[in-house]
Amino acid sequence: MKLSTILETLASARLPSVTSEQLRQLVGTAEGKAFADDLRWFAVGETKRRQQLAAVVHSLAPGVRRTVEQLGFQFDLPAIIAAAKLDDSSGIETIKAASASPGNQARAVAYLHGAGLQVANCTAPATPAPAAPIEPPYFSFKIFGSGAALCVSEARTRSSNQHTIQVEGALALGGAGARREVDWQNKIIVQLTVQEAYMALALFENLIPSVKFDGHGRAHDKSLHIDFQDTHYFVRVIQRGRAAVALPVRAVDAIQIVALLYKQLLRNEAHLRIEDIRALVARMASMDGRHRLSN
Repeated sequence: MKLSTILETLASARLPSVTSEQLRQLVGTAEGKAFADDLRWFAVGETKRRQQLAAVVHSLAPGVRRTVEQLGFQFDLPAIIAAAKLDDSSGIETIKAASASPGNQARAVAYLHGAGLQVANCTAPATPAPAAPIEPPYFSFKIFGSGAALCVSEARTRSSNQHTIQVEGALALGGAGARREVDWQNKIIVQLTVQEAYMALALFENLIPSVKFDGHGRAHDKSLHIDFQDTHYFVRVIQRGRAAVALPVRAVDAIQIVALLYKQLLRNEAHLRIEDIRALVARMASMDGRHRLSN
């Protein structure tokens, strides 16, 4: 396929252009063949291919390779592309933002580990490792709705270094396709206190009907509201002056949240078992005036 045709198709998809040197990295690879197929299908009107094209184009950006190598990893283009296709390229933004703060660097390192990249040979010159241990969050997962998405991750409280979870909410961008892109750059972030984590667990165990966590953020203008609605949970991430991020969460998707909450709370109380945490949550819920019995 001619470079001019590629650039014209990318422009129509409102994606950054690429150079012939960048494209040479795809020659003879399965990713290159898939990229060519996606270009052809997009050109004839199959707009949902844009997500696949975006994953490749963003992975080819020179700054991505440079950052990956500075973080001490071997650059593995196929692995980066595969991960970007799964998360709508949000991981590429994580990589690009790595230099902004130690927390961002930790997220980028965790993302690259999760993508399967190998640590570079220690004999090669590399950016010095941070003196302090890399801080969480490490593990995260996403839940998508038709107009918004959530990213739920491990976290630690700043005041007491206790394990908890963080919930990020972002709206979907306009456009056609089976799954619209998500505006992760303008996400709303709420980190639960340990007490709120216990309350959230009681909700997702169907012991209480709702939780409402207000006053989060430096300006105390962020909130997380979750309601049990029989067939699903309804989550709203709110910040004053902005459109609320709202979406239903299916029971099957909530399993990941429940598992992560138990994992984090058990890390705080190593002498307890999961049965102990469950009993404590049930006792707490029984003292709530809205207590309901799970089936």
